[in-house]
Amino acid sequence: MKLLKFISLIMLSSNLTVQAAESITLSSETGDTLMIHRLNDGELWGSFMITDQLADSFADYELIVLQVDQHQPIKMDHQKLCGSPARAEQKVDYTFQTEAATEKWQFSRVATTQPDILKLAGWDKDEYQHTRSDRRPNVVDFPIQGPIALPSLSAQFQQGTTVVFRYTTDANEVRQAQFKLQPEREALARLF
Repeated sequence: MKLLKFISLIMLSSNLTVQAAESITLSSETGDTLMIHRLNDGELWGSFMITDQLADSFADYELIVLQVDQHQPIKMDHQKLCGSPARAEQKVDYTFQTEAATEKWQFSRVATTQPDILKLAGWDKDEYQHTRSDRRPNVVDFPIQGPIALPSLSAQFQQGTTVVFRYTTDANEVRQAQFKLQPEREALARLF
């Protein structure tokens, strides 16, 4: 079963790795994987993958939040395609609170039945940045450096020490994966 999951993971992430000139791989204590790729055209992309012992996948109706150190969190918006079926309603609310010198994340259940117009209008611009991402059941690809990437994300990856992803699985389990950048500082410097 592990071999089958590993092979399917390789096939899912092959989208970017086929185009990549160089890549590095980071693992979290929770079993998730972060790959950073320099593509042949010079762009830098990340691939965050659920690679734990279970057969979980990202809940397609929930947000994935990325944060480097204590920088402003980034919501990884997935592309909305015309003609695609409506996704289920978001149930988990990711709240980042700053109190004095400490930052806290809270996960709380959202119990609304109608879309929140304020959220759709982008009321959270002060709290979050937004970036586009390509999302599949077990992998989310996002730009780090390139034309559609957030300019600040490249600097955060180069200077940061920790990357954290917050997400919900299709089994409604709220998770957090943390990756240490410091041990890979030289490899990251070569990619940038």
